[in-house]
Amino acid sequence: MPSWRWLLHSSTPVLPGLPDRQAEMRTGGLYWLACESPDTADRLCTQLLMSLPASARALLVNAAGASRDLVKAIPDDRGPGHLTLFDLPAMSPRRMIQAVRQDVPRVRGGEQAIWLIRVPHKGWDELVAESLALWCSRAQDWLRSVGSTLLVVGDTPPPALLDILLRHNDNISGLAQVYVAQGARHLLVHFWSNDAGVNGPHDFLLLDEGNGFRVSPRPEDDNAAPIANDQRQVLADTAVLAGEAPPTAQWQLFDDPDALLERGMDAQAATVIFALSGTDDVNALARRLYQLRSHCGRAVKLVVREMLQGLRQHEEQLLLASGANLVVPLGTPFLRFLTLVRSIQGHRWQRPMAAEPSALLARLQPLQVRGSLSPRAFAAAAKKMADNTVGTEVRHQLLRLQPLPTLTPAVVLQQLQLRRYGDIACIAGDVPYLFLFACSPSLVDAALRNVFRLPWQDVLAGYESVLPSQVLSMAQFQSDESAPVDALVLEPTDAQPDVEAFRPLQPQKISLQALEARQ
Repeated sequence: MPSWRWLLHSSTPVLPGLPDRQAEMRTGGLYWLACESPDTADRLCTQLLMSLPASARALLVNAAGASRDLVKAIPDDRGPGHLTLFDLPAMSPRRMIQAVRQDVPRVRGGEQAIWLIRVPHKGWDELVAESLALWCSRAQDWLRSVGSTLLVVGDTPPPALLDILLRHNDNISGLAQVYVAQGARHLLVHFWSNDAGVNGPHDFLLLDEGNGFRVSPRPEDDNAAPIANDQRQVLADTAVLAGEAPPTAQWQLFDDPDALLERGMDAQAATVIFALSGTDDVNALARRLYQLRSHCGRAVKLVVREMLQGLRQHEEQLLLASGANLVVPLGTPFLRFLTLVRSIQGHRWQRPMAAEPSALLARLQPLQVRGSLSPRAFAAAAKKMADNTVGTEVRHQLLRLQPLPTLTPAVVLQQLQLRRYGDIACIAGDVPYLFLFACSPSLVDAALRNVFRLPWQDVLAGYESVLPSQVLSMAQFQSDESAPVDALVLEPTDAQPDVEAFRPLQPQKISLQALEARQ
């Protein structure tokens, strides 16, 4: 029985590097790939189709968008010789499972073919477990009967879904997951069954090379390496103690970060701790960390302790990507700080090392632009910033704003006060858009409170978070016409972090007259 080599086969131009035992799909098999974001899922679907030989027959079912969007980047001389496209409208997970279960076996030309089904994973929880298990069982029976192979590619899986799929592994031939951790994208193959047998879990780095992904083995601990004689030594900036006494005699303190760097260059497995006094020092500290990590290797432990101003998300990721094992947040009690330092003893730094630090600085910092732009300039800047941080834990928000019925898009932009570099706005097709650099989904409401001069609910009826890859290529973003009203631009020094403000309650005196007046 023949087996299909999927998107991770080492001999194809797509994601080279994965061993064959995790690269082949057997005929009659149902495989599942869960990705951390819709953009990654879409790109992997496109790469899979592009890597198929001209002799292959493929069918694409897209329940997460338009199929044509996934294939428009495939050159005419690449991809399968026969490709059939299907779109499914948005529907609940149960209805979608039922629709696929009923409709897929009816499609003509599905024999001896590779099926690719792209799905959104939102709402896939324990309530869909029974329907999903039944579909997987029937799908494998049908695939075997027609000599075909099926790969499901989904995005943003809830934890319950992976548990469900692992629980029903008898009805699934393979399960893999793309996730982001410690600033790097990973491919975790939970299990993979093919003609070579069943392969257990294995974690790979998934590297983004701009025009495609490839996999790389994770840096492994060198068990044969001798234990360094300085592994219990701590070299630290005096400021990290915040007035406390050194915990042990093995702590050596330095008042000058350059002196700490010079001494740290001799470290083998010691712990080197830097104090970060403000965000103005982030870039210089990132370069010091990179120097140490490049020179001393993976066994040295590099720690950063925030002392004054809170870091933004992309700045923390910059420090971690430059070589830090740990960034201790502002406000961490001293004893907790010492516990965190002890917790990384014996660890080796596992991230991929950049070729040189300036590339990291360029990737993880916003463009020096803010305020309202023309649609074309907005799209170019937003895409550039989104592309720069692919593969990191930095998340941006592209919001389609919905003004109140009484307000025009121009009035909405007039109410914006964009302080931070990377926060930009535009009006495209009479619709206002807002791009927030390094803003996680949980902080969107807090960010909107910061960027609107009025409470944002007094300006907007709502907003919708959209994917740059699905929106910025639309025709309305090809205009060079500037917005009729510019968003207010403030100096970056006036920027406030996008965090919830929790203030301690204070007792207040109130007279009975005032209370009666309020009634």
